[in-house]
Order: sequence, then structure tokens, then C-alpha cells
Amino acid sequence: MALEIQVVSASSLQNLETLGKSDPYVSITFQGDKKKTETKSNTLDPIWEETLKWELSSKAPRPDECIDILVKDYERVGRNRLIGKATIALRNLVHAAPGTPLDYELSLLDATDCPTVGTLKLIVSYTPPAGAKKGGVARGGKSVAAMAAKTAAATSTLSDGISPMPDVGMEGTAEGMPAMLQQRNRDRLSNVKTSFQVRVRVVEGRQLLGANMNPVCRVTLDGQTRQTRVHKGTTSPWFDEIFFFQAEEIPSTFLEKFLEFKVCNSSGIRSSTTIGAFKCEVGMAYDQQDHTILNRWLVLADPDEATPTVQGYLKVSVAVLGPGDMCPDMTANQSDQDDVEANLLWSAGVHLQPATFVLSVYCAQNLPQMDAGTMQTLKQVLGVGTPSKELVDPYLVASYAGKEVQTKILYTNENPEFRQNLYMGFLFPSMCNVIKIVVKDWDRVGEDDIIGTATIPVSAISAPGEDGYLPTFGPAWVNIYGTRREWELLEGDASKKMNKGQDEGCAYRGRVLLALHTQVGSYPAAPTTAIDNTDYNKVRRFRGTRKFVVQCHLSGAWLLESAENPVELEVSLGNFGNKLENKMIPSPSSTHPANPVFDGCKYYFLPWSGVEPFVTVHCDFEDVTHRLHSVNHIISIINLVKKDLDNLRSLLRGNGHKKIEDTVSGAISRLKEACSLELPEVNAVRHSETSLDIHLRGRRRRELDDMKKAMNMLDISDPQHVIEELESVLGRLENLSVESQTSIPDVFLWLMSGTRRLAYVRIPAHSVLFAHEPTAQGMLCGKFNTYALTNPDDESRWGLGGVVRASVWLGREEDLRTWWDCRPDLQLTVYAETYENQVVPVPGSGKWSDSGLLMTRPKFSDADGLLNLPREDFSAPEGWGFQGDWFVDPDPSVMFAADAGRQLFTEEVFEQQLRLPGGTWVPAPNSWTDARNDPATSKDEISLPEGWAWRDVWSYDLQRAVDGEGWEFTVESGGLVGWSPQEKIYHTKRRRRWIRERHLVQKVEKKETMPVDGWEYAPLFRLQFHAIERKIDMVRRRRWRRRLVPAQTGLPPTPRLSIMTGKGDEKFSQLTCPRMYLLSAERHKYQLRAHIYQARDLIPGDKTGLADPYAVVSFCNGTQQTEKQMKTLCPTWDQTLIFDDVPLSGRVDDAASQAPKVVVEVFDWDARGAPEYLGRVFCQPAVVVPSSGYQPLPLQWYQLSLGNDKQGELLASFELLLKDGEEELPILPPTRHGGDLFMVPFGVRPLLQRTRIEILCWGMRNMATYELQSVTRPSIEFECGGERIISPTMKNLRINPNFEKPHLVFDVELPKETLYMPPLTLRVVDHRAFGSKPVVATAVVTDLQRYTVEPKAARRKRKNKKPTLGQRDSLAQTSLSGLDSKPPMDKESHHRPTPSHAQASREPGTVDVDIDWWAKYYASSGQLERAGSYLNKGYEKLEVLKGTLEEEGKFTGFKDMIDTVTLYRGRGDKAQLAGEFKGTFRVYPLSSDEPEEPPLVLAGYPTSDLQEVVARVYVVMGQDLAPKDAGCSSDPYVVVKLGKNTKSSKDDYRPNTLNPIFGHVFEVAGTLPLHKDLTVQVWDHDMISSDDLIGETVIDLENRYLTRHRATIGLPRQYHVSGSNMWRDVELPSEILAKVAREKNLEGPLWHQQPFSLTLGGITYALSEFEHPDVVLPSTVGNLRERLALHVLHKAVSLVPEHVENRALMHPSHPGIPQGQLKLWVDLFPSSVSGQTLPPPVDITPRKPHKYLLRVVVFNVFEAPLQETAAIGGEKMSDVYVKGWLQGTNNVQKTDTHYRCMDGEANFNWRFVFPLEMLEAEQVMLVEYKEHPWSLNSTQQRRPPQLTLQLWDNDLILRDDYLSEMTIDLCHLPKPAKSLRGVSPAQVPQMMGNGTSNSVAVTFLDDHSTSVNLFEAKRVYGYFPFTRVEEGVVEIAGKIEMELEVVTEEDSKARPAGLGRDEPNMNPKLPEPNRPATSFLWLSSPWKSFRHIIWKNYKWYCITLVILVILFLFLFLFLYSFPGATVEYILGTY
Repeated sequence: MALEIQVVSASSLQNLETLGKSDPYVSITFQGDKKKTETKSNTLDPIWEETLKWELSSKAPRPDECIDILVKDYERVGRNRLIGKATIALRNLVHAAPGTPLDYELSLLDATDCPTVGTLKLIVSYTPPAGAKKGGVARGGKSVAAMAAKTAAATSTLSDGISPMPDVGMEGTAEGMPAMLQQRNRDRLSNVKTSFQVRVRVVEGRQLLGANMNPVCRVTLDGQTRQTRVHKGTTSPWFDEIFFFQAEEIPSTFLEKFLEFKVCNSSGIRSSTTIGAFKCEVGMAYDQQDHTILNRWLVLADPDEATPTVQGYLKVSVAVLGPGDMCPDMTANQSDQDDVEANLLWSAGVHLQPATFVLSVYCAQNLPQMDAGTMQTLKQVLGVGTPSKELVDPYLVASYAGKEVQTKILYTNENPEFRQNLYMGFLFPSMCNVIKIVVKDWDRVGEDDIIGTATIPVSAISAPGEDGYLPTFGPAWVNIYGTRREWELLEGDASKKMNKGQDEGCAYRGRVLLALHTQVGSYPAAPTTAIDNTDYNKVRRFRGTRKFVVQCHLSGAWLLESAENPVELEVSLGNFGNKLENKMIPSPSSTHPANPVFDGCKYYFLPWSGVEPFVTVHCDFEDVTHRLHSVNHIISIINLVKKDLDNLRSLLRGNGHKKIEDTVSGAISRLKEACSLELPEVNAVRHSETSLDIHLRGRRRRELDDMKKAMNMLDISDPQHVIEELESVLGRLENLSVESQTSIPDVFLWLMSGTRRLAYVRIPAHSVLFAHEPTAQGMLCGKFNTYALTNPDDESRWGLGGVVRASVWLGREEDLRTWWDCRPDLQLTVYAETYENQVVPVPGSGKWSDSGLLMTRPKFSDADGLLNLPREDFSAPEGWGFQGDWFVDPDPSVMFAADAGRQLFTEEVFEQQLRLPGGTWVPAPNSWTDARNDPATSKDEISLPEGWAWRDVWSYDLQRAVDGEGWEFTVESGGLVGWSPQEKIYHTKRRRRWIRERHLVQKVEKKETMPVDGWEYAPLFRLQFHAIERKIDMVRRRRWRRRLVPAQTGLPPTPRLSIMTGKGDEKFSQLTCPRMYLLSAERHKYQLRAHIYQARDLIPGDKTGLADPYAVVSFCNGTQQTEKQMKTLCPTWDQTLIFDDVPLSGRVDDAASQAPKVVVEVFDWDARGAPEYLGRVFCQPAVVVPSSGYQPLPLQWYQLSLGNDKQGELLASFELLLKDGEEELPILPPTRHGGDLFMVPFGVRPLLQRTRIEILCWGMRNMATYELQSVTRPSIEFECGGERIISPTMKNLRINPNFEKPHLVFDVELPKETLYMPPLTLRVVDHRAFGSKPVVATAVVTDLQRYTVEPKAARRKRKNKKPTLGQRDSLAQTSLSGLDSKPPMDKESHHRPTPSHAQASREPGTVDVDIDWWAKYYASSGQLERAGSYLNKGYEKLEVLKGTLEEEGKFTGFKDMIDTVTLYRGRGDKAQLAGEFKGTFRVYPLSSDEPEEPPLVLAGYPTSDLQEVVARVYVVMGQDLAPKDAGCSSDPYVVVKLGKNTKSSKDDYRPNTLNPIFGHVFEVAGTLPLHKDLTVQVWDHDMISSDDLIGETVIDLENRYLTRHRATIGLPRQYHVSGSNMWRDVELPSEILAKVAREKNLEGPLWHQQPFSLTLGGITYALSEFEHPDVVLPSTVGNLRERLALHVLHKAVSLVPEHVENRALMHPSHPGIPQGQLKLWVDLFPSSVSGQTLPPPVDITPRKPHKYLLRVVVFNVFEAPLQETAAIGGEKMSDVYVKGWLQGTNNVQKTDTHYRCMDGEANFNWRFVFPLEMLEAEQVMLVEYKEHPWSLNSTQQRRPPQLTLQLWDNDLILRDDYLSEMTIDLCHLPKPAKSLRGVSPAQVPQMMGNGTSNSVAVTFLDDHSTSVNLFEAKRVYGYFPFTRVEEGVVEIAGKIEMELEVVTEEDSKARPAGLGRDEPNMNPKLPEPNRPATSFLWLSSPWKSFRHIIWKNYKWYCITLVILVILFLFLFLFLYSFPGATVEYILGTY
């Protein structure tokens, strides 16, 4: 690939020379590569004829790139001057044929872009790479210029004075703009990959604009397209098809993708003609309720139209499902009573005009290096060209609503000036809410790199409503964030995510100056335009900067990981303060490097020894404080509301009703007062306001006033309502706090080691910004806060890079004094600093020198060795002076010994011996060394440090690879070969390690000493330094300091040291900053008491599903840990950790509000390997001053976090006690374990009481194998509050999974307060051979409160009567056999013979043949149009549930008897399902007043014997099943499994459908509880390959069998003895009632005859209460006794009613995402019922359609449109015929043609006969068709019976012309007119609006109030109108006289009729039409053609012509015969 430019010549160049002429040459730059021509001397018309060639990479250039051309005058002295310039866009070259040369004659511009007279001729050719696409539009999809060609751009003037970018938001309002969703469902999703399923149901279309169309709907999502069937010849297609889309992506990315609906016309050649389209984000559906758009009408518009108009309507349902989401019912709604106006979903742009975002991109700053610079270094080495230091080629890409535009590329420019306007055309208001700004770096090879990403929320820069404004922004700087600024060769995934904006950016990577305005009414004319100098200069006032200062007082850094090198902290704001940016003026922005010191337990800290580092950053930024102050003002109100909400919620939880009224009143008063405060003022001198500033300030003021008014009108009597209102206010305030124009970047605090960045914290600038008004000041400004550092390389985001306590202050320089005034206790100390470096030039010589091979640093340098800082070159900075001389000041961190911070330390020393090979071992010269072979003190001379004590004696270490005496051997004295535990004859050296442990018994202030010279040693400069010289140390350094003091009083300037370095002429000045420290005059000591009581709900850490947790508590420079609790997820540590003598600087009052936070981490201890991290929490300690009175701090729950997930809770409290006060500290807590561990004191720990826990350990279910073996003999260990009880061991899980003795009881001390109630832990142990007892599963019951009941004894006292069994407090006193037993049925029999149809009409209690079960179902589900007269005949409904039966709230999941606890196994998020525990619990307190043992609550549990049952499964239908076939369909059938029994309907599968109607009944037998799970599966039938599982649902039959809600068989509302509703239970209602009364200890039932009633539990129920005498009951109801018993059961007892449940189908490969729904119910019969047979099943067989014939007799057509003009005569006429078909069928029939219809009347007498299969009850017809010719099965579709008739004009040669049409619904037939004049627009619903296709009235849908059902009327005769659309207006175009008749298939045989006028021509007999004589086909009737066409119109012409012909013949004959006759006459021969 190459670009060739031939520079031909130039003419009329400007002469820049005073004497002579210019010496021109041409310089051409492309992609940063510059090439030049030769110089032509002394000419203004040079001729070069020179070719320049660029060899390009394989990466094709973009069409918007440019070639920059400069013509310059060569100067031998001075700079070459510009003669002219020009630019060539690459677009034309890319679109041209490859290699085609293009001639250019360019007019040259001068430096000010003004034209000159000079021209330049070039020939340019471009050869693209192989495989590159020719031309096209770059990235953005559709060309913006193509869109703009339709409309002209509207222009206006900006209020800021910038043009031509109109700010419509300033001039007008945004009325009609919809309110944008501020808090959306998507915002609550985590930013990790998630599985999604999108379901789209396309129901129907209406009023599609056009005629004779074959519409088809295409749905597109993320490149996947689904398509419906083509519907022929209709503008109202009924689709009713569902499509599925699967995706696994990051939610924020997936939900911003577009879902497009496009309705196309597939007729004719233009198969892809678009009728209309609708486009929206996937997130729009996800943000709706249930994540679903349900039965909404989409308003279709043509996307290519400049002014979109309504093209039709499409009814759809869209569901976006994530894990755990349930899909609502998306059944296609065939009802025509929709509220159309309320359900319209307008297409973006239909309401308003097209719009354009004009994004003005001015410039960018501070972009980082993006290239390696290898070529630049090579240029410098070879001396070729000029190397560039700016290794970045930036350009900007802006995208919105699928449109993408970009700027030009500016090569090698880190501060580019783009000066371009980018135009993004779209239809406003768009549903996209984000404008994305991406800055990229162009790469010559490979993909362009992303520098950084920023987003601008549209909702933050616009507002809806009358007072709203259109999107507007800036001019303002937009900050770009991403990964570290330092260039990386290989960019990791974490860095890419940061640069793309998917993760939080860890560094500032530049900023861009942007402005955005909205043009309404036009598309852009071009994608980009240049910004001229005038407009560019107008934004300079927005670029003016002010001096800002960042002050950071660092108090401590701890929780650091071990580091090999010294670390330091750096504070930066933008590039200011970044010590690696050598182009910025340095600031004292970093601390001194220090070695981390071990804290004695786990982590490290930085030892700052009371002198705390102080860093400051001076920077220049635009003064946007007015914006940030407003944000802080709103945030202050938000914090106030949050605090009040927390107080109100806590009072409601604690039942503090007395205090809640005052709290509510106070909260409302405080909110009103806060809303009344004025917003921060704008200083016109300092601040430059934009349009958005003005709008946003007004919006905030209006919103605050509205909130105040709402609070005045709020009713505070209802606290819950007040909380809801405050939550609503909180959401509005959070929206107001969003500020998009924050030009000041965030503050970054980095932990660094040399030049390597380790961890960071990002602090928003507004949160630390100073303001004189407290409400406008940042909440963290000048206050100490504990910041958690994040490791940017940790993709899990769990790790912690450290913790820093700092006080950060940001403000203007003039406000700097206020910071110092607030801290009068601080004293500033400043030191100039340099390091003296030395090395050992010769290894082993021991001599130190400042030269040598290892001397890689200057003799005097900074800590990193980058700057040369000789002491003598230091000069005092301005405003400062030196105090004293240079002195050596070693770093305190190197003075810490190895045992620093440790409680236990192991002393070690190595004993060394030598020998000759094979000789005797003798002591070595250095008999005692350390591990590095450096000389050490002998073990007997090692002294015990003060405060330590020995734990044992010296012993040699045998826990290593040594022999029995601890020796290890080697041959080299240096030990480089390695040590061996076996002695060989050639070994010459051996050693052994002596160890002795000591422990700390008393803290002693250590007086660490350093050598006088202060040297620090290290093996190399890049390694860690230490104080004691070792043998391997090769380098050393020492720190020299000299103090700086202010030269004058007042606020001193920032010290910057200027140092001259270099030699001779190469001397140059470099700047460095001294170190600054703060010393507080107030420094107090505190004692932290961390009361760690317990934790709950921890994640498992071991493969058993348990953990061995311990807590690590870190505070300031110390870390301690609790004991390990083994094998538990709810540990109770009951331990107090005391951190003594914690120094904190500052006043006590400040420490009370700004105390360091306590970091608590929970780990799982492992015997092997590192501990596993389980969670972390930051806790704020309470500062306690003992002199003010000590009150123990109660415990509270803290939420543990694992990354972004909540994992467990910690119960603890933290007290920070002032130790150096006058009062003594409170007494220490009690101890245990010999006084080593402190317990939680009694004033803090919860108050305990003796509590009894009863457990009904029923059994185990579905246990998974463990270590490839089945679990056969399990037992369960229950643990709560430190007490444990173990169940009996089960004999054999496979034979009987229930425990023989399930009742367990144990007493435990539990807290009285439910807040502190610990969880109950279950551990399942399997008893295996050889004594193996592995833990195979675990579970935690966290909410024991729901099992808390009142003791029986207390209940007896309270009720003072015989106790009854409650529904939740106890279990039934009957056994399973008792539950199943039933007395003989002596009342009525289930085997009563069903009466005949003849008896049904005259006998009571007989069958109603018109009623079936489906009528009952449709009446119950609200589909009354399908139910017929079911309800009118007095029948009752059943319950159609929205979910499963267990989800019904009144049944509580059938857990009243037995609860199900899921068991897990494994670690954390890898935990797997291990089985289920069946049982329940009861918790109640024990009173000490009761002398007797209280009775047990769970005493009367049923037996655990096996029970045989029969399950009858009724599968009604499936809904929205996931497709499994290639054609997006399935062939579903049902499989039912219970144990080993399987029943299937594979032989009766439903072909090609996703919404099958099954109507199957399956009967399977099983044994409970062995076969407790009933599995219902839906499979897809395949002919060749194996069948595919669509989904399955599992029903727990055991819970249904045992519950007292009697879920075995649902109770109907009526008792019927026959028919489709016949009683189907084995027990009669009266028997069920008697049984329930016994179970509940209710008196009765007692029956009474006058009036007929019964008494139950003291309440009398009469039949007349339930059945009104005037109400007619169905004839099949039973006797009075059973009817009354059934009514009482429904009223008095909560039993399961007759129902149909809706169960979601799940698939193992798509966990959490439903694959469809299945409607079914289950009847459960115990097979132990003796002497009885089961009742017959309910007949739910799907309804069978009836076959009909539709006979349409077309008599005449009137007022038919006359389409053609006769060639002879010019009459208007048409050759009319009628075409008709039933929608959805291919049976199209035509009449004969009425030729030459000249008066609009056409006669036919023609009969159409259409067969159809009809379901009259549902008013739909059944259509069968094959999707493809190769399809094996037909697809069935239920659709409305719609007849379409069209009027056509026949053409003999060309295509027939469409005239008009009509589509009528046979079930809702408009009443025909009785006469021709009666035909009116009332028969055309579309004409009831304003007559246009764009009108949207309620009559848009068919109004059937005056309609006729043809299947009821059987025959209809009359006149109907034809319609057509002309220019968007619906008009009547013809009238038809016809007869419609439907006859059954049987009647059609008795009354036959033929097609057309064929035989049998009868019923009625159709004669030949009496057509006028003018009706004929001219080609077949020449004589008629002459008579009726020619003769009629040209009769006189014909007569005249005949006469003329006769005359002509006479004349001809006369002339012909006259000469002969004359001769004969003369000759006399005649």
C-alpha cells in the first residue's frame, strides 16, 4: 500500500524577497511523515516534476484523514518563511479506483487562512491494502452528509456570542421533551459479565401506510436479526410471533445497545422496502417495571425522512431478563378495547423535528505518551531528522445514539488544537442518555490505542418541561481518566478497561475543551467543519486560569504490603504534583522515601515518628468554584436527609413510636430550612458562566422551592409515608448534585516505590474544596479522613493497597491563610535534602568510593538518584533562608530492628565448621554467622533485650533439610553450590542453625542508635537500605539535611530550590523541592478497645462449605488478630483487642469527629497455604474522654464487603479512650485462657437469657455425592450460640431419607434483643467406613426470629383456656396415616353415571353440553371473549396464579409443617448445591419462675414412615418457550418424572410453536419422601438428532403433602356431581371439614336443618349467606350439605383453592434465566386409601376446531375508481375484478373481469368459497401452513378470521393496477348498509379521526359496538365500502354489494354451491351478470370493438370517409376510363 504525490508545478507565488525572487520548495506531511521537494531558486513559477512516495502499513487510512501541504521560501539564514498552504482530504482518494491518479490544482492560503493568487498542481494516487473495502462511511454507519441532504440546517446565535452553533436551550424551551430516567434499574447492576435473555413478541400491525403490501417484521439486536412470516396483501397483519436473543456481556454495555423493529414490504422486486421503523435502547425496556414493555403500540416512522411521519403502528412486548428475573405473561392480547393513547410508544423524532448535536472540540492538554519512542531514539543516535518528544498522535471520537464522528489526527502533539465542530444528527428526543467522548492515539501499525474516555449524561445537561432546556454544555474542560500515565509496552486487560471507561480510571490522562449545543429542525450538512479564529478566540475567557493550592497533611499510612524498596506518598492534581512529569514546575508533592516497618502481626506501616509529612501542590486551573460550591451545597442537604432517614428507620424498627413524631417534625423542619438557603453566589469577575450554568442554577432553585412546598403540605402523621417522601426527595437531590462541567480534575494520592506506582485513591475535587460558607465547603475539606488505597493491577478489586489518614484541602491561593488559621497547633518544618552516595569499586576490598562500575548515581543526588544535587550548589529560595549547616539525618525507618513490632521473635545463629576433604571437622574462623555468612555473635553471648523473656533454650533446627544433628553440608565456602543434608567425603564445610524464641513481656521505649556517620547500606541502589553493614552490601548512602526558615513573617511562598549543575558551558539550572513536615503542639495518646463479639453469614473458605475464621483488626500502626474459630460460618470470638499508647496529633475535639477508622478483615485459616480473604469493613471508633463520664458503647452490626459484594456481618464496637487525661481509664475487660485474652466486657456484650431451641430434624433430600461416594449414613450437627447438638445417624439414606427420632431439644444462652440473635449453623456429617466422618454439606439459618414462638405455658396463662394448635406455633397431632385416612363414602359416589345429552336438558344435576373446562379457564384468566356464556350460567371461577403455588403469600411456601433449608458445599462463590434439609425449628425463652419443665412445642410431630402416592399432573399450556430449532421455533412435548416413573407425550408433540396448548394429563406413582421431587420437562422433538431440553420445573410434593393448607387437591368454589366441573377429590367437602376441625381442635361441625346451617368453632354459617335464593345455579351442583361445607371451608380455613399455577422453566446451562412458562396443576392422592378408586381426571383436551365454508357472493361493485384512459375516445375506465382471501392463508380467489367499466359499476355474480377451521368460543380460526417446502410438519396459528377483498384493474401486458381494498373481521363484522346510499365512513374505523393516517384517535382500533358476528348470524347481505390511502388520507374508493355466509361442513353437503358460477350453481343460483354491451375484451371481439369503440366515437368520420372513398373510386374510375372512352368515341369504335 502506498501514497504517491507528484508535485508538478506552481504559479503566481507570492514574492517574499526584497531583492530577487523567492526560492520555493514544497513540504508535504501525511500521518506525521514529512517529505520535501528540491528548492527552485529565484522563481515564482517553479516546475518540480518530482514524485514523493509514502510506504504505508497494512492498516488502511481513514477517509477523513488529510494531507497537509506547505509551500515555503528557503532561507540560507533564518527560518524558512511560508508562501502558502493547502489541504487535501483523503476521502476522494479512498473512494476512487485503486491506483487512479487524481489531478489537483490547489489555491494556496496564507498563514491567516486568506486566499492568495498562487496555485499548486499535484497528481495524487493511492493504492489501498489487499482486502480493504472500497469507500464507504467511516465507523458511524449511515453518512451524516446523506442525512443532511434532505433538510437545510437551522441556525441561531449563541447567547455567549459564539456562532454558528446555536444554543436552543438558551433561546427556547424544551417543551415536549420527555423526562429522562434519572434513577434507572440498570444503574443498580454490578459491572461484571452477566447473562441476559431478551424476549420479543411481535403481536400485530395496524394502519401500515401503503397499499397492496406484504408486510414482514424484522427485529435486530446486536447484529442478530429475527424475521416474522410474510403476510400477504394486508395493512393490518397479525404476526403473534416470539423471538429470543441470548447475550453474556457487561450490563452497562449491553443495555446501551439498540433494539430495532423494522416493518418492510416484501412484495415485488423491492423486497427490502421499509415501511416504518422503531429504534430504542435495550435499557429502555430494562428500566420499566418487571423489566418489560408489555403490549405497547410502537409508532413507526421512516428513518430516512427529514420530517418523520407516522407510517403505521406495531404492537409488541419486550422483556429483558437477567439472572433471577421472572418473565411476566406476554400472551398476545387480542382484545380490541386497548387504551391506545396510553399505550403508544412514540418513535424518537416523530414528535419533534430532526436535531443535531454540535460538539465544538477546541483543544486538548496534558495527553500522555502513547508510543515507545524507539524510532525517535534511533533518529537521535543516527542523527537523521529531528526526534520528537511528544510521542502521541491524538484524535477525538464522539458518539451518541449510534452516530459516531471524529476529529482530524494531529501527529506528535500532546497539546493538540483540533478547532473542529463535530455534528451528530439524530431524532430528538433520543432515548440514549450518554454522549461518549473517547480520545485515541493513532498508530501506524495495528489498532489505535484509547488514551481515555469521558461521558456526558444528557440528563445532566438538559431538563424537560416548560422550564426545561435542550442539551447544552460548555465551553468547559472535560477531564479524561484511564490507566497510569506512564507508557506501558504491554497493556493489560485492567488498563484497557480503565481507558475505555468500563472501570474507574486510576490516573489523570489529559483533558479536552468542549462545547455542545443543540440545533433543532435539521440534520447536519457535513460531519465536521473548522472553527475559525474569531470563534476560537471567543472561548479564551473560558481558558483563563487562577492559582490553586492543594495542602495535604499526612498523619499515618498502614496496612501496607511488604515492599523491597522504600515507598513514598505523592499527591497530584492533574499533572501538577506528578513527580514523573518533568515538564511541570516541581512542587513538594511527595513524602520522603521510607522503609515499611512490620506492625507485629500481618502488615507494614510507615514510621513517621511524630513528625508528620506535609505536601503541597501549586497548580493553575480555571476558577469553576461556583459550580463545585453548588454541588457541595446540594450534597450537604443530601447528607442531612440521609441522616434523618436513618434515624427514622431505626426508630421504626425499634418501635420507638413516642419519639418518632418529634423526629419526623424535626426532619421536615431541617429539610425546609436547608431548602430555603440561597445557593452559592457567582462572582462575575472571577467566574465565566456558560449557558448550562445559568439553566442549572435556575433548575436547582426551582426544585428546592418545590421540595419546600411539598414538605409544607406533607402529612406527618404517617411516618412510613414521610419516609417514602423523603426517599423521593433524596433521589431528586442526587440528580441535582450531578455537575458535568467540573474542569478541575480529581485529586490523586499515590503510593509509590521509586518510579513504580503501587496503589492510589481518587478524591473528587469538590469534596475537599474550601469555601467560606460551611454548606458550600467540601465535606472532607481540611478534615482528617481514612482513605483506602486501591491496587490498579488487582482485577478482583478485593485487595487493599494500604490505608492512609490524611487531611486534604483545596482552595485558591488567597484563601491559604484560612487553612493555617484553623490549625494553630501546627508548626511547619522545612528541610533541604540531598543524599551522598558511595560504592565499593572492587568487590571484597571493603573500601568505599564515589566512583566505580556500580556508581549509577551522582555523588550527591535526590532519593531516587535522578537529580544531581551537590550541597554547595544549593541556594536559598525566595522568601526563605538557611538556618544552620548541613547535618546528617538518617531515615528513621532504617533504625528499626528485625523484631520491631513483633510480640514473638526467633533468634537465630549459624554454627560453622570446616575440614579438609575426608578430614575431621573443626570450628571455622568465623564460627558464628548469620544466614548470609556475615559474622555474628555466638549463641551464648546473645543478650536478651529489655522487655523480652526467653520462652525456651537454644536448640538446633531440625525442621529443615538437615541430618539428625541439624548439620547441612557444602563444598564451597560461599555456599553458592547449595547445601545438602547428607555428608559426602568431598564436603569441606558444614553448618547448623540454632534457634531460640523470645516473647515481649513489657513495652520499652527503644533507643535506637545509628553509627555516627549515618550511612545506610544495600546490595544495590535499587534495593532496600538498612542501618547495619553486611558482607554483601556494595552501595551505601546517607542523607544530608539543612533547615529552611521563612525570611519574613506572614505566609511564606512555596520553597523551590534552584541548583546549578553541569560543567562549564553545559551548566544548567534545575528545580527541586525540599521536604516539609508538620509538628503539632498537641499530641495525645489513646487506647483503642476493639470489642469483636461475633460474625454471621460468612462465605465458606474450605471445600467442606465451612471456614476457620479469624478477624484481623488494624488501627494506625498496629495490627492484632482474634482467635481462630474452627469449622463455622458464624464464629463467636467474644474477644477485646486493646491497642495501647496510640499517638494522635491535634485537639481532642478534632479527634472525636476525625478519628482514624478501624479496619477489620476476616480471613479463613488454612493449615497449608495462605489464609483466604473473606471480607473487610471500615469502622468509625467512638472517642471517649473518661473525665466526661464513661458509658459502654453497645455492639452493632457492620456489613462485611468482598469487593462490591456484601458478604456477612460483624458484631462489634470500638472505643477510643483518651489515655493522657486526668481520669483513669475504665477497668480492663475480664480475661480468659490464663489472662492472655480479653473478653468483651459485660456492659458491652448483649444481655443473655436461657432459651430453648426445638428442632424437628425430619430428613435429608437430594444429597450430592462427596468424593465420588454417595452419602448414605448422614447425621446433622446443629450449632447456635456456642452450643451444639447432634442428630441420630440415619440408617440408610437410600431406603428412608427421614430420621427415626427427629425431635431434638437443647438450651442455650441467647441475647434478649433480636438484633443480636446469632444464626443457627447446620453441618452434615457422613459416617463412612473405617471411622471416616467427612463434612459433606453445610447451611446457615440466619433469621431465627421467624421461628420464635410463645411458650405453651405462657400461652395457657394468657388465654386461660385449653390450648389449641396454632398454624405456625405447633404441628398437627396426627400422623401421616391419619392425614391420609378417610371413612367410607356413604353420601355420594364419584362413579355416578353421566346423564345423556337428552337428559341434560330436562333433569337437574345433569351435564351442560356447552360448558367445558377451557371455558372455566378462560373466564378465570380474564379472556372472557373465549369463555362464552360460562359466567352467565352461574359457574364459578378457579384461581389462575401469576406464579407458583408456593409463592402465594398466604401459604408461606408450605413451610408451616416442614421447612426446606438448602445445603451447600465448597468455598465462597464456588460453593455448589449439596442437598436439602427438611425440618423446622422453634425458639422460645425459658422462664426461671416456672418450677416445672415446660411442655415441648413440637411434641406432636407425625411419623416418618414412607407413603405411597399417585400424582396426577395436568399440563395446560406452555408460553414463550425458548426456541431450539434453526427457524426460531420448537416442536415441544412434555415429560413428567417422579422417581423412576416417567410419562411422556412425545407421540403427541406440538409442531412449530413456542406457545403450545398441551391439554395433557399424566398419572405417575411414587413414594414419599424417596420421590418427593416431581419434575416436569418440556423437550423439543427432533426427527434426526437427539431431542433438546427446553426447560424444566421441579415441584416438591412432600411439602404439599404435609402442609395443613391441604395442597394435595385444590378446593373448587362449587360442588358439582357431573360435567366438566365434577368433584374430583376422594373426600367429600363435609368429610374434609370434619377432618380440619379435628386437626385444629375446633368444636363441630354441628348441622342444623331450619334454617340449613352448620356451626364450627362457635360460629354459625347458613347456606343463604353464600347462595342467594334469586341466583340461578348450574344444574350440575350437588346437595345442600356438601355445598355448605365447601363454602365454610373457603371462608373459615386457609386451604388451597382450585387453581392453575404458572411455573418458570429453567435450563441447567442458563441458570437464573427462565426459558418459558408452563401452566399446570397437580392433584396428589394417597394410594393408602382402602377400597376406593381414584375419581376420573378432568378433561382438559384442547378444543377441536369446527370446519366451515365461507361463501362470499360478489354481486356488484359501484363507484369503482377509473384507473385508465382509453386510447380511442379518451374515456376513463377500468377492467375491474375482485380478489379475495382469508388472512393467513394462501387460497386467493378472483372473479372474472368486468371489462371496460366506464361508469364505476361492475357486475359479477361470482361466488368465493373459502374453507376454514373455526374455534367459535375463542373467535379465532386455526390456520395451518408449512414454513418451508421441506418442512415435515405444518405450523398451526390462531388468528382472527379476517377476510380481505381487493379491487384491481386488469392489464393485459403490464402488471395489474391496485385500486382499493377492505379487510373485515368475520367475528366483528361492520353492519352492512341496506342500500348503496347507506355506505358511509362510519363503516371505516380509520376515517373516524381527522381523516389522515397520522391521526391517533381512540378509534384507531376497530370499534365493534355496532358489529355483527357472522358465525352467529350465519348470513349477511348488504353494501360495504372499499378504501384506499391517497397522500396520507383515507378515502372511500368503491362500494361492493355482496353476501357473506358461513356453513358447516355437514350443511355444505346438504346445500352445495360451486365456485364462481360453476356447478352446482345454487344456494343461491347466480346467473350470468347483466353487463352492458360495452363490456368486452377488444382482442377477442373485433366487431364489438368497432361498433362500441370506433363507430360510437367516430361515426361521422367513418361516413365521411366512406363517401370520400366512393368519390375517390368514382374519380379514379372516371379518370382511368375517360381516355379510352374518348378515343373510342373519336374513332367511333363503341
